[in-house]
Amino acid sequence: LRLVLADDQGTRRGGEQAVVTLTKDRQAVMLVGGYSSSNTLHTAMAADRPEITVEEVVHANWPQRSVMLTIPGSDLPDEVVVLGGHLDSIVRGFVSDSTPAPGADDNASGIATLTEVLRVLLDADYRPARTVKFMGYAAEEVGLRGSGEIASDHAERGVNVVGAFQLDMTNFQGSETDITLINDFTNEAQNEFVGQLIDTYTEFNWGFDPCGYACSDHASWTEAGYAASFPFEAPF
Repeated sequence: LRLVLADDQGTRRGGEQAVVTLTKDRQAVMLVGGYSSSNTLHTAMAADRPEITVEEVVHANWPQRSVMLTIPGSDLPDEVVVLGGHLDSIVRGFVSDSTPAPGADDNASGIATLTEVLRVLLDADYRPARTVKFMGYAAEEVGLRGSGEIASDHAERGVNVVGAFQLDMTNFQGSETDITLINDFTNEAQNEFVGQLIDTYTEFNWGFDPCGYACSDHASWTEAGYAASFPFEAPF
């Protein structure tokens, strides 16, 4: 991605592929990017399915946009399942050409997993009974901003989201536990169902662990009153 510097107020200078935002004390730097390429990718993947829509969600108070792809349900279109991950990454301190960043795992891995799920479903000509929305959220690293706005909007409009599923950091095997289901700021019944799916369709071992805080976009859906789950790569 081409980096685009922003001033202390987050104003863009240059193009739209990525943005680096400096806080006023210049001690935290957010790299946000990927909405343009993500939107282009998802639009191309769904080109043969005219009922599928892809939209960029413009947020008023920061430059990065969220991306939303919607597959309408065939039987229960008013019941919505949300699959999401955040598009941004973050580094701390002063930035140079050699500054390390965790973006490959946090959260390119989650977006790659989400995109692969979409590819498999489209290749199989999958027609879901319920409406399924794939979401790439903006500005997660600075307070769950993109998902917070989107989840609040769904709640205000009375959208019947029957479950939300967050993919954030899916690629690093940080422990002997293959999948850790985060059990705070999530829904207990849905977590148990996700565990049943893991047992039924995979040979992975799994367990529960808390984040201790609202550590990813699943918490936005929980805050909005919806059931949410967050499978993570390792216990916290």
